[in-house]
Amino acid sequence: MAKLDRQTVGTRYAKALLAVANEQNNAAQILDELQELAQVFAAQPDLGQILTDNRLSALEKAPILTGLQQPFSKLTQTLLKMMFDYKRMTDLPDVVTAYERFYDAQQGIIEAFVTSVVPLSTDQQTALQETLAKRYGATAVHLHLQQDPALIGGVVVRVHDEVLDGSVARRLAHLKQALMTS
Repeated sequence: MAKLDRQTVGTRYAKALLAVANEQNNAAQILDELQELAQVFAAQPDLGQILTDNRLSALEKAPILTGLQQPFSKLTQTLLKMMFDYKRMTDLPDVVTAYERFYDAQQGIIEAFVTSVVPLSTDQQTALQETLAKRYGATAVHLHLQQDPALIGGVVVRVHDEVLDGSVARRLAHLKQALMTS
């Protein structure tokens, strides 16, 4: 049997976890706990591997797992135990990423990656959030902002797999192409 890739594992665990969390009316709490776990795993990059491979015995791993589980809800504790038992602790960051994605979709929250020449003012950010929320039927829009002087002017926005390119650089490229084909 072929081994599942990390993204597939993350997606499967996250879907099941969100379904149970919804039944228990604590999906937001589980999101918070998973994000906290993601920080722990980011701070200790070898943690998942240590809990998965054979460098430590099960007796040596037990207190580490218990320490990870303690501050969290029973559901998150069960997830950690199951992932530990199936030697999937290295996949935890993928579970967190997938859970965040599914939770956001369920809540009507979208992520927008915005590139502009200069930083956007608070008013511009608010207007952009409102426009994107209306366009995509979202309840909230989280902006991820960055600058790129190569745009010359305007903005480029990526939401999901769609790119909305309102940059001057793109307009100039289209004008150049039109002039060359005339």
